[in-house]
Amino acid sequence: MKIQPSQSFNKNLFEKTVKENFYFLQDKYGFLAPVVTDYGREIYVKYERGNQTVSISYEFGSNPLIEIFYPSNETGDKSIPWASKNDVKRSRRFSKVKTSILFSDDEDVIKNYVKEISLEFETIEKTWLQTTTEK
Repeated sequence: MKIQPSQSFNKNLFEKTVKENFYFLQDKYGFLAPVVTDYGREIYVKYERGNQTVSISYEFGSNPLIEIFYPSNETGDKSIPWASKNDVKRSRRFSKVKTSILFSDDEDVIKNYVKEISLEFETIEKTWLQTTTEK
């Protein structure tokens, strides 16, 4: 997917829009309230449920990404050393959301794009979202 050139980096709008559209992670699937981490050129909005994490990130000049972190023993997937949490080895995968919207840093595009990826994410990850882990 091509990316429109970025002229600005509206992290506050991205954070607000993610929280508005991914609320279902808390309401329907038992994830905790999101924790936001700002690394300057990148922002991460992370939802935690036990040793599972959904991370929606945005780096200036690129498309937002959705990463899923989960205990390696759930699937037998290779663990990522830096992704361990609470002494639990975790694996990581990127959700394969597809959109009809070309991402840009335009305010309306951010809102529509995040809304679309949230709906697509819930649809394609429903089985995983319905799983539970020990807390």
